[in-house]
Amino acid sequence: MTSTTPRTTARSSHRRGPVGAAALRLGLLALVAIGIVGASLELAFERHWQSPVQLIPWVAIALLAVALLMLAVRDAGPALTVVRVLAVIVLLASAYGVLMHVVANHGMGAMDPDWDSMSPLAQWWSALTKSVGGAPPLAPGMLAQAALLLLLASVTPKRKEPLA
Repeated sequence: MTSTTPRTTARSSHRRGPVGAAALRLGLLALVAIGIVGASLELAFERHWQSPVQLIPWVAIALLAVALLMLAVRDAGPALTVVRVLAVIVLLASAYGVLMHVVANHGMGAMDPDWDSMSPLAQWWSALTKSVGGAPPLAPGMLAQAALLLLLASVTPKRKEPLA
């Protein structure tokens, strides 16, 4: 049996703590960047720019990119507050996108011959699950996920804390 003093054990785990937090932060920032690129590509593939309302996710992506860069450069003080506010704005835009997609699908339900015989709850469920209409209701959720990851990254430390 090997004996290790409590001081040695505490010191080695303390060294891993800040490094682990920094790696977690970097991973979260990378996931945000992947989300930004993925959402941008999806919107471009769908040619999602044909009306002013369709430009909302592009603005949200731009805000998310600015917030990501701000957090990567500075993670304290007013910059951190701005990053968090921008992430919340993107979350709200994402929720609006989900709602608009469901409403658009619901509007297409009239083309379904069984639509009038369905209960209102079943109609909305069909719109949410894309059983009617072509708007993907969960696609805006990609932006919400990236915004939440950015919020999580904003609570992890950027710099390693000094060893005690």
